[in-house]
Amino acid sequence: MISPVLENASVAQPLVGRLWRQLRLVERLLLDHRAAAVARFGAVALETIDLPPLTAPQEMQPEQIRAAGALLWACELEEAGLPGFVDSMADLVLQGKFLLPISTAVDKLMLYRRARSERFAPGERKAIYERVFSDDFQSSWTGLLKTLDVIAHVGTTENLSAPTARLVAAAREVGVYLSQHTGGIVAFAASSIAQQVREALAVLKSPDLVQALGGGSVWQMIRIHAPVVLGRALNPEPHLDRATAALRITGWLANAAAAIEAGMPQLPSPDALEAAELWLASGSAV
Repeated sequence: MISPVLENASVAQPLVGRLWRQLRLVERLLLDHRAAAVARFGAVALETIDLPPLTAPQEMQPEQIRAAGALLWACELEEAGLPGFVDSMADLVLQGKFLLPISTAVDKLMLYRRARSERFAPGERKAIYERVFSDDFQSSWTGLLKTLDVIAHVGTTENLSAPTARLVAAAREVGVYLSQHTGGIVAFAASSIAQQVREALAVLKSPDLVQALGGGSVWQMIRIHAPVVLGRALNPEPHLDRATAALRITGWLANAAAAIEAGMPQLPSPDALEAAELWLASGSAV
C-alpha cells in the first residue's frame, strides 16, 4: 500500500542538501588521493586498482587518512540506507515483489540495476567496511573520540597538558592505522561506492518514484519503506550524523598529521571537537 503524501517534508530536505555537499567533498578527497598516488608511483597509478599505501609503516599520510574518512562516511551512509535501499528495491521490482506504477521511475530503476555488475555488491561493500573498520579500529577510534570529548569539556582555567598528550597518542594511533589499512583496493572502492551513492540518490529523487513511494524526503521514504524493501527498520539520521562527523574528524586528523609526527601538536579545532560530540551523541542507532 502506497503511503499518502507526507506533510512537513521540507524539514528533512536540508539532510539531502548536506548529503550532496558531502558527496562532492568525498569525490574531491578521492581525486586528491589519486593525485598523491600518481606523485608517489607515477602514471601507472591511474590504471592500478590495488595500490599499496602511500607511506612507510608507522607514518601518518594525510591523503590516505582523508580517503579512509571517505570510506567511513560511506560505511555510515550504508547504515542509513544508501545505496542498499535502491539496490534492494530494484531487485524486488524486477521479481514482482514490490509493485510500482509503470513509469519512468521503473525505467530508471532497471537502468540502475542493469549496471550492477560494474559495482560492488552489498556483500562486497560490507566485507570492505569490516576489513578496514575492524574491532581494532573501533577501539582506537572510540579512544580518540573520548579524548576529544574530554578536551571539549575542560574549563578554560584547567591545565590541558595531560589531555593533549593523550590526544596526541590517540590521534597518532588512529592516523597510522588508517594510513596503513586503506591501501590496496580500498581507495578505489571508496570512489566506486561514492559514484553508486550518487546514482542511487538520483534514482530516489526521480519525481515519478517520489510520487509512487508516497512523497517526502529521501530519508523519509527510506525510513517508511525499509521494513519491506530491506526487511528491517532503519533510523537514518544518527548514521547521517556519524557520516558528517567522520569527514570532519578525519579531515582534522589529516591536517594535524605533520604536527603530530613532528611532536608539535596543537589543540584540535572547534570543528573536530563538535564532530566528536556529534558522533558520541548519535548513540547506537538501529
